[in-house]
Amino acid sequence: MANSINIPQWRTEQQPVWISCQDMRELPELDEHVVEFRANGQTYVAFVPTRFVNTSINGLAGQIIADVDEGLLIDIPTETFTSGARIIVTNDEIGKVLIEEEALI
Repeated sequence: MANSINIPQWRTEQQPVWISCQDMRELPELDEHVVEFRANGQTYVAFVPTRFVNTSINGLAGQIIADVDEGLLIDIPTETFTSGARIIVTNDEIGKVLIEEEALI
């Protein structure tokens, strides 16, 4: 049996989202935050410019760029310490990792 290849279904328009962070610390002298979030069974840590975080909801800005078999492919504004600036949020994590629009009202 041949292995299947997971080909992203690229979106014609990116969808902005907020990624829920477990920890967020301000670095005022650098105008950045250190954020920690969990997705795809991994913990990610990154330095992020302040303009890409929402401290009132502990959210990191992201853009959904594609749908993949296991979930969503999301671009974040900076690389993490362990990967690039692109993460996968699995289908069963979507409700835990992404902040719903209703929470922003």
